Amino acid sequence: MTMPSTELPDHADVLVSMLLDPPFASDPYPVASRLRDIAPVHRTNRGFWLVSDAVSVEQLYRSPTMRIGFGSARREQAPQLANSPSRQLFERMLPFMDPPDHTRIRQVLAPYFTPRVMSGLRRYAEDLVDRLLDRLEADGGGDLVYDFANDIPVAVVCHLLGGVGEEDQVQCREWAEGLVEGVHPECTDDMQRKADAAAVAFGAYAERIVADKDGSGDDLVSCLVRERKAGNLDAPELVGTVTTLIGAAFHNTRNHIASGIYELLRHPDQLALLQGEPDLAPRAAEELLRYDPPVQMTIPRIATTDIVMGGVGIGSGELVAGLISGANRDPARYHDPDRLDIRRDDGGSISFASGIHSCLGIVMARMEAQIAIGRFVRRFPSARLIDETPETEPSAQPLTRGYKQIRIAL
Repeated sequence: MTMPSTELPDHADVLVSMLLDPPFASDPYPVASRLRDIAPVHRTNRGFWLVSDAVSVEQLYRSPTMRIGFGSARREQAPQLANSPSRQLFERMLPFMDPPDHTRIRQVLAPYFTPRVMSGLRRYAEDLVDRLLDRLEADGGGDLVYDFANDIPVAVVCHLLGGVGEEDQVQCREWAEGLVEGVHPECTDDMQRKADAAAVAFGAYAERIVADKDGSGDDLVSCLVRERKAGNLDAPELVGTVTTLIGAAFHNTRNHIASGIYELLRHPDQLALLQGEPDLAPRAAEELLRYDPPVQMTIPRIATTDIVMGGVGIGSGELVAGLISGANRDPARYHDPDRLDIRRDDGGSISFASGIHSCLGIVMARMEAQIAIGRFVRRFPSARLIDETPETEPSAQPLTRGYKQIRIAL
């Protein structure tokens, strides 16, 4: 049973510990809401601020004085990581960059992630989803995570990139899982070892893909090789960009698809509504993203000047992270925020971020989720959960949220 937020502790750091320390809260949303209600802008006892109301999280996204500063922040938190392979790779990856390099590389990539380009991928994604649904049907069910959602995001982005064979995609997914370990706000030695090993292997693989291209093709890697020859990317940035596109495409979209179908099966009124009105698929996917976001917390950012958030002063040089799980359930932003409502039309989620660091692949991720969720619920109107309360994947937490498996019967 979910504990109402009013019955939770009223000490902010205790709530932070419930969210950030194992064993993690099985249902983080009442905990995040309680923290938002009593301390929406809170300096934790871990050396960084945590903001959890929608206005402050959006300010964190959009303020030009808040920088990612991932490398310098990691060096400050753990100087021994200064030369770690994962940190060096992260600093060449778009999500961890600041202007002007971030602006330059994003401008290089933006033309390849437009709705027009994504429409060309749609048929491939639909065929892929249908094949996976055929497999589920033949087996009479299976695991939504590893028999379905897991096989969609990397396959789609690798089709766009070119040069990544199906036999390599399993390994790419494993490397992506390893890299995530190094992004968590508090990274243990074991997590760092996993991230470093993944960074070395993934980076070497990306270098091989790039080396096989002369820039004459029309796939995305060939286009990026041409950008390198034109001087718009250097060699490390090219490798980091290829790694970003494969790795970032996977983890969050997989969890969004699997968790989204799970929540619909838990809410039969919303499932019936979507089955009766298939055109609601885009709005349903957005509402499911708000209701159970795969990214629970932002990467901490550095204040480059003194700043006021939620009426609280934060000094220059301080680290600030945003609690998306709290902001997405903020009653000041959403009506009846704890209710799943696929007809909801009050601004959508803020799970893809906003401002200069809004998700570059947002059009692709939305397309994949709409196709996968929409086609599943139309194909299997009688699907039922075997796992009513599946176990969350602890290695994903606290930064992200997903399930180890979600078993269904058809």
